[in-house]
Amino acid sequence: MAKERVGHIVISKRVVQIGHEVYPLANISRVQTLQVYWGGKYATLYPLRQIAAIVLVVGAVVGAAVLVPPRLPPSVDSDIGQMARQFAAVLSAVAGVVVAYWLVILLYRIFFRRRRYALVIETAGTQYTALSGTDYPEIHRIRNVIVGAIENPPAQATSVQVHGDVVMGDKVGRDQHKQTGSGNRMYT
Repeated sequence: MAKERVGHIVISKRVVQIGHEVYPLANISRVQTLQVYWGGKYATLYPLRQIAAIVLVVGAVVGAAVLVPPRLPPSVDSDIGQMARQFAAVLSAVAGVVVAYWLVILLYRIFFRRRRYALVIETAGTQYTALSGTDYPEIHRIRNVIVGAIENPPAQATSVQVHGDVVMGDKVGRDQHKQTGSGNRMYT
């Protein structure tokens, strides 16, 4: 299911309408813009753990395959040493491909993945992530418009146009944002 883009927000004297959601202005206790931090397998440095595990396991297996056959008694078949070296070469090549895959993911996450932000509206103790996206200035502008409407409600309904990468909801892929702790951090 594709995320629903927000074309405009309607602010009237008593309510804010974002898409199909309506929030009473009098009940909004806090409006904040939070940066979404990736957690779990989507964390930026998660591939380093995978790379370290692969290097350790493959290093131990290759080391054993190379060091053990020469120490075997002569009565054991001499082809075992050659087979162990071939096995070590194939295992090293496969591990190299897997490590290269994780390095590409790591480099993408460090240099190319865009930061995500969320507009959180808190009403009477319940938080709602109304909008999310990568366009921080647009989300921050919308937050300022909503705060301005709380302080000084408009006399008639006004429509605020939304531009940029801003979508409704609190999900990135299949993961839902969760705010934990204090400060402006939100984790997936």
